[in-house]
Amino acid sequence: MSDKQMFNKTDFAILLNKAKGDRSINQYANETGVSAAHISRFLREMIDAPPSPETLYKFAIKAYNEVTYHDLMIAAGHLATQNDHHILNQLNSPIQYEDDFVIDQPSMNGRNFDYKKNKFKQILLAYLYDKPIKWSPDNTEKKKSYPDMIINLFDSEYEKWYFDFKPSQNVRYYSPIHFTFIYGSIAMKELNQEDKYTIVVDDEKLFHRILRKPPISLRVNLYIMLINTEKDEVVQEELLCKYLL
Repeated sequence: MSDKQMFNKTDFAILLNKAKGDRSINQYANETGVSAAHISRFLREMIDAPPSPETLYKFAIKAYNEVTYHDLMIAAGHLATQNDHHILNQLNSPIQYEDDFVIDQPSMNGRNFDYKKNKFKQILLAYLYDKPIKWSPDNTEKKKSYPDMIINLFDSEYEKWYFDFKPSQNVRYYSPIHFTFIYGSIAMKELNQEDKYTIVVDDEKLFHRILRKPPISLRVNLYIMLINTEKDEVVQEELLCKYLL
């Protein structure tokens, strides 16, 4: 069944109006970056097709009344399986992250750090929904040493895809020790030849710095990905090294 067939315009309009809260349509449009006319058409049930995951993210990030991205994805018909629910439920749960990367950097409080990591997840989920690949969330119980997000891949070169989020923290410079900790923490993980591991950053300088300094001998299919959190998009992904036999 397609998303369009599963899209209930009435239910979505009720939820969107709840997310808008007591703000005017124009106020909500200014805060979300979605046009007032587009919001109005959804509220009046004039659009047959569901909004994209990217648009839903914009609605969710400024939503009132505890309306979540998960709620909106269900209402739009994008979620139809238990596994989809599992991965999106992670967006509303605390994220465990490693402290390896935070070396001589200005501190960011935990709430802001978790917010940025959640935003990374939402951008990547929207990106994956638009990719012509078959995937499902990995239901392995998370451990502290695990990356931030793991998915299973089907009919692909790889079987698992690990995402390790490294949000920017107003770092003035990156000394060699940062690369030691980044690559060293990856070396401590149990990874197979069929696994893909992607470091995700939102700082263009760090992206190019890591790209210029790939690991020399590391048993991992390692990639570096740059995302733009202002435009909510994946900008670029490049290979750093292939799994060494």
